[in-house]
Amino acid sequence: MHAPAAAVAATRKADPRAGLSASSRLDLLRNEAGSGDEFSNRELSIALMERYDSTGDSDDLYEAMVWFDRRWAMSGNTELVARVVERYCGQRVVRWHWLCIGGE
Repeated sequence: MHAPAAAVAATRKADPRAGLSASSRLDLLRNEAGSGDEFSNRELSIALMERYDSTGDSDDLYEAMVWFDRRWAMSGNTELVARVVERYCGQRVVRWHWLCIGGE
C-alpha cells in the first residue's frame, strides 16, 4: 500500500478524454484545438487520419488537413508531414496540397 507505484497511481488524475465515444472525443479535441491547444490539434489531426484510414471517408481526411494546416509548423509535426506525403498525396482531397505539389 505504501509502495511508490501505488502512491503515483493513486494521485494520477484521470484523462477526461478516456472513456468517451469517438465522436465525443473528436468534439472535445476540436474545442481544445480551436482554442489554440497544439497538443489537441496534433491529436485531432492524427485521430481524423486514423478514422480516414479505417472508413475511407474523405471528409475526415479533409478535416485532418484543415487542422494540420492551422499549426503545420508546430514542433513534433515531422511525422505528420511524412505521413501525409507517404500515404495521402494521391488522394483527391490532398492531391493539390502544398506538401504534395512541392516537387513539381
